[in-house]
Amino acid sequence: MEYNFTKYINDAIKNTAALFNNDSITTAKDMIPAMNPERTKDLTKFLDLSYSGEKDAKMDVYFPDGTVLDSGKVIAQEGTAPRPVFVEIHGGAWYFGQKSSIEFEPFLIGLDKGFVCISLEYTMAPDGHYPLPVVQIRKAIAFIKAHASEWNIDAEKIALWGGSAGAHLAALATFSSQTNYLSEYVKPDSDFVNTLILWYGCFNYFIEKPLDDWIYANFFGEGYPAEKSAELVLSNPGAHVTPHVPYTILQHGLKDGLVPYQQSVYLHDVIKNIAGEAKVTLDLVPDCDHADQKLFAKDNVEKMFENIPFHP
Repeated sequence: MEYNFTKYINDAIKNTAALFNNDSITTAKDMIPAMNPERTKDLTKFLDLSYSGEKDAKMDVYFPDGTVLDSGKVIAQEGTAPRPVFVEIHGGAWYFGQKSSIEFEPFLIGLDKGFVCISLEYTMAPDGHYPLPVVQIRKAIAFIKAHASEWNIDAEKIALWGGSAGAHLAALATFSSQTNYLSEYVKPDSDFVNTLILWYGCFNYFIEKPLDDWIYANFFGEGYPAEKSAELVLSNPGAHVTPHVPYTILQHGLKDGLVPYQQSVYLHDVIKNIAGEAKVTLDLVPDCDHADQKLFAKDNVEKMFENIPFHP
């Protein structure tokens, strides 16, 4: 089947603008609007750092209050241990959203807890197709680790968060980093991250299939699905789980009308069966929809940070 992706994306933009009565939503990125610049105006930060060769491969890095920067380096205060890191991968069906969006704003509470908080941009479809975003995330984590001493961060204390399509990308980047999958693009890293946090993710194309077909076709590119059957299987993070996966926290609303909660149940069970129940936690939230504000509420975000094993 031929898809007019431009039309589908433009229709989605218009529908989102109408839903929120917001004429400023005019691009796919705007569908998850950026934070108000006033929110981060006084924060110590690096913006739009390039971590790979692609134009969209950039990150914003926010440092806790009191951090002093000089010539791109953190001047570590005496007695200040290297900081743990929280990294966000935004959602958006692999074709919309942006780094440092309103979705990321609640996580800035991590700064008060001593975390360096990082938001990643990646190439979205149709400008790039699978597995490019997965490779980019793996390169981004390597970039962060390479700057550990300059930024006074602890490369062995990195928590990676993803929501929806971002959860899929975060999980696949993490689990595949421990195998040879995608090694033709990026080196394996058995200590990729130490904690993985996945909210309402779409992991397995073949279980309670979420999202519309055109979204998958947009993501996988030409040949979807017939010529891409093996790639569809390997795009499932569950296909790459080993006994050595990091501690993984899954959270999903039981009333999710976009991505069925069975997706998270599936991945929980795979991790539990292969790596053991101590490696995974599943929180199914009653009366909670996709990207529900209940999840981004302060009490839930606080709980998430508290459940990161190495929180300060």
